[in-house]
Amino acid sequence: MDEPEISEAELVSALVAAIEALPDAGAHIVHRNMPAHLPGDERREIDALLHVGIAGRQVQLLVEVKREAFPRDVRELLWQFRNYAAHLNPGADQLIPFIAARSISRGARELLREENVGFYDLGGSLFIPGRDIYVLIDRPPPKRTRRILSIFEGQKARTIITLFAHGDQWVGVSELAELAQVSPATASATLSAMEQHDWVDAEGAGPSKVRRLRNPKALLDEWAAYVSERKPPKGARYYVPAADAETLCRKLDHVCRSYDLPYAVTGEAAAQLYAPYLSSISQIRCRMAPGQLRNRALDQMSARPVSEGWNLAVIESKGTNDIIVGDEIGGVALAPPLQVYLDLLQGSGRAKEMAAHLRDRRLLA
Repeated sequence: MDEPEISEAELVSALVAAIEALPDAGAHIVHRNMPAHLPGDERREIDALLHVGIAGRQVQLLVEVKREAFPRDVRELLWQFRNYAAHLNPGADQLIPFIAARSISRGARELLREENVGFYDLGGSLFIPGRDIYVLIDRPPPKRTRRILSIFEGQKARTIITLFAHGDQWVGVSELAELAQVSPATASATLSAMEQHDWVDAEGAGPSKVRRLRNPKALLDEWAAYVSERKPPKGARYYVPAADAETLCRKLDHVCRSYDLPYAVTGEAAAQLYAPYLSSISQIRCRMAPGQLRNRALDQMSARPVSEGWNLAVIESKGTNDIIVGDEIGGVALAPPLQVYLDLLQGSGRAKEMAAHLRDRRLLA
């Protein structure tokens, strides 16, 4: 169940409480809904003006309240803050532009720090970048933000992986939906969310609107952080009689093709084919469409369930749409590099090293 909505006044009060919880600190609200006195826009109001004192140093926070803050929201507020600052006289105290929100995405936080704009969210993160006062408390986004990032799950995740694979190519909703094999509604919702996070460029409007990936690093950082907070997907482990990993991959491909069974190799074996890193691989991880055909394929491979000494792991999947094939190398169907990267982040041993190597060589090259 979603948390109850918090009002603007309650959020500002929570900000005051967070500041007062700091050592030798105090804060009070000077104004609420203060007229900004902007030329040509007499109705514009500033949500709150706070006076803050920490260790004998004084600043004022020019607070704009948002329900949630994403990079696109931050960019829109930056010019507004500059306009406010040009027409306000804070007196002797330094004036710091500031955003208070129920949740602030990681990308928005990075942008705010770069622009020296303060922020606070209900997860407990607090940033006050003054000349003589500097406060940075960086905590995980509140649960609400993590729910918003469900774009990293299911068919929306499939849509992002497909868009990522097309690099800087411009695509429309219908084209992306067809490429990703998802509904136009899913493609549209995913692209809108990515635009909000400032991960895509957009041109045009309506049915002719197209987008392309603009910030792959920020997208990877956000998704990697999201994956790190989640448990690895469930799976089953088997021992398959085979001389080595290459032979096992060929056997897997042969059997799956004979049953017309969708599959995709991921993890270390796929990363080794995309961007060689280790001298050898002994275990194979893959996704296979669930059902009777998979059971028959595993039987034909003489796959025996084991808890130790496994060489084939089948990651749990809900259906055929969970199986995404990127390239075929050496006659083996591989998951897209982005999917392989994410799976490696949840692996053990040297998996995270391989993830970093794959990211540098294939995803951000």
